[in-house]
Amino acid sequence: MVLVDEVHLPVVKAQPNGIIATRNLRSFQKEFAECAKDKDAEVIQLIAPTGAGKTLCFQNLMRDEKNEIHKTLLIYPTNALIKSQLERFNKDKFAAKNISSKILTKKKEERSRELYGLLSRYDIVLTNPDIFQAILGHMYCNQTGDLIQAFHLFEYVIYDEFHTYKEFELSGILNQIGLFLNMSPCKVILSSATPKEEIIELLKLTRIGGGDNRHEPRVKTVRAEPCSNNDGDTIRYKTRVKFQQGKIIDDFEQIVENLREAVRNIDVNEPRILFIFDTVRDSNRFYSRLFKEYPDIYKCAEKDNGYDTNNQDGYAQDFTKPILISTNKSEVGLDYPIKLLFMEDGFSIDSFVQRFGRAARREPADCFIYTKKEANPLFTEETVDYGKFLDIMKHVTKEYNIQTKKVSTLFTFRQALSISEYTNERKRDLEAFFAPESGYSYKFWLSFFSILNNRNKEDFVDRDLERLNSYVTDIKKACKSLRGRSLQFPVVYQRGHEIRRTMYDVLSVLNQVPAFVRKTKDGLEIVEEKSDASGPFIQAMTISYLPAPINYQKRNEQFRDEIDIIARNALDVFPEKQQKFLLFCIHSLCNSVEVDRVVSPEEVILWNNKVIPLTTDALEFDDD
Repeated sequence: MVLVDEVHLPVVKAQPNGIIATRNLRSFQKEFAECAKDKDAEVIQLIAPTGAGKTLCFQNLMRDEKNEIHKTLLIYPTNALIKSQLERFNKDKFAAKNISSKILTKKKEERSRELYGLLSRYDIVLTNPDIFQAILGHMYCNQTGDLIQAFHLFEYVIYDEFHTYKEFELSGILNQIGLFLNMSPCKVILSSATPKEEIIELLKLTRIGGGDNRHEPRVKTVRAEPCSNNDGDTIRYKTRVKFQQGKIIDDFEQIVENLREAVRNIDVNEPRILFIFDTVRDSNRFYSRLFKEYPDIYKCAEKDNGYDTNNQDGYAQDFTKPILISTNKSEVGLDYPIKLLFMEDGFSIDSFVQRFGRAARREPADCFIYTKKEANPLFTEETVDYGKFLDIMKHVTKEYNIQTKKVSTLFTFRQALSISEYTNERKRDLEAFFAPESGYSYKFWLSFFSILNNRNKEDFVDRDLERLNSYVTDIKKACKSLRGRSLQFPVVYQRGHEIRRTMYDVLSVLNQVPAFVRKTKDGLEIVEEKSDASGPFIQAMTISYLPAPINYQKRNEQFRDEIDIIARNALDVFPEKQQKFLLFCIHSLCNSVEVDRVVSPEEVILWNNKVIPLTTDALEFDDD
């Protein structure tokens, strides 16, 4: 057992005049407010621990000390986080609006005008980054391209929980940031408790201004530094930590005993006990075992793992039971007074920090941490401060580093794709905003598109070239959206005593659990089968333009090999110089994307050799 000490942040007392006239602020909040007024700060990186008060920083931007409202766009990675923040803003008397594709009622051109009207009308807008990527990808039917003007509407653009985005999403968001900064004198805020060092370097891919004033974004960092004593506000309380090597599910019986004692002393209508599993499958197994073996504990529990939901808007439900069973879905935005946390250590130190930050936010807490490596020998003191605790845990968990080459490749590819989709004035605008200074640029990919398109216009049939074009088309479709492609279909399944229905990515569902699958009028019915296998539960997948099924566990490697063979055969019809150029382009793309992001398989073969067709026709459901 180790005791992790409290965390305190220094406070600046309210002054009779100036920016902090009405309330006490933590030092970093005051520094942030001053930085926001700095003309040289085009991008502000806000680094603060979970529970430090980043939201108050945002509110001070939205409504200043003169009570004036500033048009602000707040971008969150999940709908559940949007919901919780929207409730908080409205509670604090901010007239905020959530704008997403789901609230749009119009079609075609009218839909674009409706979206622009909503973005223009409201001063405080909450959304996810997908909608602005859809604008860049010309996914809204708008012939004039006027919807691009949405990028010039805001004074402040805030990307919260910025660490959640990986290479594929980052390539799109960096282009968004470039447009926001080029189209208006706004400020962009990147907020996170666990920022990645590579982000600042990647920001240099963008260029701001025109002519001789063209420059990299000017970035300033505001960091919440804990006090060395107890003079500041407490943002984390003492946490008793017990380490166990293995998985939560392996310690089921002992955990149940702990739960029986814990729930006896809890009389609240919100979660106080939180489980965070690494996998959906293990969270499901734990919940099902409670239902079958311990109904007294089961009645006190509910589950939200990103898969289980009865509502269709993607929002998290309002939880009213003391025990919440979840996965990495709860790493951000979950703000309940958790006093007992059972967590697996995650897939990186960033994930670990976010999970650990869910507890001890309002009172001391107990935390049981299940690790893949032995952690106990690393702690030689009974009490450690929070910073030292995290430094030690870096030796237990993995360090995730952004692969910058992948980002830069997709960054310029997305630029070229946007430019090729737009025409006339908007096309020229994008060319100017994305203007290359030197080296690798969107012009590289425009040449790639042009060579392939010119060859396709010729009157001949080449099977390998058709296959290659199908692959390039898949990548284009994926890059029009922020997160790539998915197969969203109704899924019906049993959880505990309930039959639930959700919309979810079919590949994810089939790979998470060993299951019997059948098609019904309500969707794909998923019935879990007993198995000791740990997954993945997809054995192989079939892709229309590849000759043989792809081993799912080695899908990226095998897919690249197959595309390389197809490309080399297809490119024989081109002049030698073009062959080398095209092959380099194909290899760059293959090394920068994951198959699951860009390809929709025709069928998958499950762990039990069951073949599941996944074409659109196969997944259509009739009422008879």
